[in-house]
Amino acid sequence: MQVNTYANVASITHAVSNKKANVESSTQTMNLQSANLKDEETLNKLNSLGGKGLSQLYFMEFAQQSMNAIFGNTNAQAGVSNLLGGTAESILSKIDFAGLGYMGKSPLAMNQDELKELVGENGFFGVANTANRIADFVIQGAGDDPQKLQKGFEGMKKGFEEAQNLWGGKLPQISQDTINQALEKVSKRIDELGGQTLNLEA
Repeated sequence: MQVNTYANVASITHAVSNKKANVESSTQTMNLQSANLKDEETLNKLNSLGGKGLSQLYFMEFAQQSMNAIFGNTNAQAGVSNLLGGTAESILSKIDFAGLGYMGKSPLAMNQDELKELVGENGFFGVANTANRIADFVIQGAGDDPQKLQKGFEGMKKGFEEAQNLWGGKLPQISQDTINQALEKVSKRIDELGGQTLNLEA
């Protein structure tokens, strides 16, 4: 009698296992079909945009990346500069310094002399180094495409405006000097490629 019970349990377990496998297989098939349908829908949407539409999307994405680059660098630079005056800890604690390429000691753990060196002439967040990092990101990302470079230029100005808003409408002089140098470098590259920058003011 006990053997029959075990046989019944094994039979039921096997049946449930088969049903579960069938459900999983069916779910995977449905997910694959859904993914293929979504890919097809995405391709159809992209196709309907045409070459010009795709280029515009590409330029908008690059402008956004440029804005993010300047926003992050400017906020970090302004924050380090303001730490010298004893402020800005809350903003600096939210910045991904490694994402900006800075791998040194955390500015939040630095003394006044270390902070001065960090934003000094040869420091990572000094005017020339920060301006070059921002401008080079935009120039290298755009290559020899003046239209893409112009979008990066516009993204830089927008990023600077966003940083100003975050800091209450005015950034420290070091950040203003930095953005002016970065804009000037990108503007010169646009001119070299035969484009025109309409406004250097951020």
